[in-house]
Amino acid sequence: MNFEEIKKAIKEWSKVRSSPEKVLAYFKQGSCFKIERSQFEKWNSKLPETLHVHMGIFNRRLKIILVDSVSDKDPAAHQDSFFVQDYLDGLTKAEEGFIDVAVDGGLTVVDALKAVMQWNVFVNSWVNETVHTTDGIFQAFYVPFNDLKSQFDNPAHLESVVFFGLRDNFKADLILFGLNASGGSKTLLKAAKPLGIPVENLATPVPPFGPGQ
Repeated sequence: MNFEEIKKAIKEWSKVRSSPEKVLAYFKQGSCFKIERSQFEKWNSKLPETLHVHMGIFNRRLKIILVDSVSDKDPAAHQDSFFVQDYLDGLTKAEEGFIDVAVDGGLTVVDALKAVMQWNVFVNSWVNETVHTTDGIFQAFYVPFNDLKSQFDNPAHLESVVFFGLRDNFKADLILFGLNASGGSKTLLKAAKPLGIPVENLATPVPPFGPGQ
């Protein structure tokens, strides 16, 4: 996917952010997206402070655009650091054990699950209330890169899954869980469990014209 398509997709999300009906329709196209170890390693080599998570619309489908903060300052020179991730309907049966290996990190596992549940239950009312505020619906998230590192410290960890969440202050968040390296096989799941993968609340929502945009 070329960079012009990515820029166009980000602009398309900006256009629909003022319409609660359109925003909800896009949010309900999926439930999560993934971050892969190969992507993390590419960003990590640049020693970024944050990961930028942009929303983009490609052919009427919501997708997630990921790039480190260093590359995002000069996109034309770092196009290979931009990754477009599908907004997935869900995970496979083989990945069902990811909650079992989660341990408290930037927030507790209980609080992480609560935030994801609150997104699923209250997203309609949140969108309808937030769309009329000064900042409106988020355009992107800034993720502290150290939070991402905490997930990939385990060398067996190949990918993470990210969910939208709502915290108790009714602010949007991204909630990161680790997926098992084997895709969830029970043998390696049990072997990995003592190490644990910390769950993180990653992000600061960014409205239009925020820093770094």
